[in-house]
Amino acid sequence: MVKKSTALTTNFNPDLARKFQEASEKKSDIRDFIQEFLVQFLSEDTKTAYIKDLKFFFTFLNSGNVSITHPSEIKSYHFQLYRDHLMERGLASATINRRLVCIRSFIKWAVAAKLMDHNPLDTIKLPKVQTESPTVAFDDEEVLQMINAPDTRTHKGRSHRLIMVMLFNLGLRRSELINIKLFQLYEDRGHTVLRIFGKGDKVRLVPLNQTVQNEILDYLAHLKSEGVEMGAEDFLLQTDLGKKNARSMDGSTIYRVIERYAQGLGINKAVSPHSCRATVISHLLDTQLTPIRDVASFAGHANITTTERYDKRRKNLDKSAAYAVDYDLKKA
Repeated sequence: MVKKSTALTTNFNPDLARKFQEASEKKSDIRDFIQEFLVQFLSEDTKTAYIKDLKFFFTFLNSGNVSITHPSEIKSYHFQLYRDHLMERGLASATINRRLVCIRSFIKWAVAAKLMDHNPLDTIKLPKVQTESPTVAFDDEEVLQMINAPDTRTHKGRSHRLIMVMLFNLGLRRSELINIKLFQLYEDRGHTVLRIFGKGDKVRLVPLNQTVQNEILDYLAHLKSEGVEMGAEDFLLQTDLGKKNARSMDGSTIYRVIERYAQGLGINKAVSPHSCRATVISHLLDTQLTPIRDVASFAGHANITTTERYDKRRKNLDKSAAYAVDYDLKKA
């Protein structure tokens, strides 16, 4: 009896062979690697920022006729020339460092993922970050003028007032403010608090003083009187009365609100929503009633050195420590 062979016998498939050949020769798109890199981050804001900064880098390379399809193709001189390009453009050192750190993070991920055997960027130095931020703060009288400026007979005016009350009282970042939903407001151990989803996926609880509570309640009552029924997943700041926001208010709107009222009041400063945040921190440090570590916790700062940099009034010569020096010197 003849034993049957168990070996596989197949007919040659030229179409399948072509597909295998094409797959082996196909170059990966750098965007595929970027998407894999972004998976590790939970915050959508972080992902958006990294995509933007990486896009700047690869656009710069493309302008020099350099096309990158794999992280291993990124060389140290690419990074160095990009650093020099950013510095020549006169960008703030903090902005330059943020863009460069983003690229470094991408390469570190690629090394960890075994996509490359070493990090070519380790030896390239970053520019020294200036410790002084150009952000300016409002004084206390200007804060009151800003908050009272909107015409609260209109929906837009009511929204603008609430925006400024929350910025000047809570020191929120612009992204934190526009993304507040009603479920983030609740009672905790006898306090009305706001759960803030901050920078770097950090969460902090900020108690609301009576002024802020009243403003929010008045705003919600106004919405209800106009037929807008708010739910837990709805954004606090509503752009129009016709229908509820499907998305958060645009961050640029917050910027325009601050700029508009400051200009209307004759406040001749280069102000922004970040100025409101600096104002709150400066106010707390000015009064000296709150320990700086508590101020740092309130602001969502991991390090009190950051909080100190936000004290935009410390150059006030009227309050200089020099006037407190008194050795009761007598003439010889």
